[in-house]
Amino acid sequence: MNGETTKYYKYNKSGSGNLTVPIALANGLNWEHKDQIKIRIKTIEGQTGLFFFKE
Repeated sequence: MNGETTKYYKYNKSGSGNLTVPIALANGLNWEHKDQIKIRIKTIEGQTGLFFFKE
């Protein structure tokens, strides 16, 4: 899965938001429910985005 579409939801009352990750993608990365996922901002080929990983 590369370039899959997902959605970002912003919640005004809580001051935070959520990014939905497809279950197939999470399963492919061996992510489990409530795993702590780290985030880094990266620029790759001129596009800035988020890099999510579990140590």
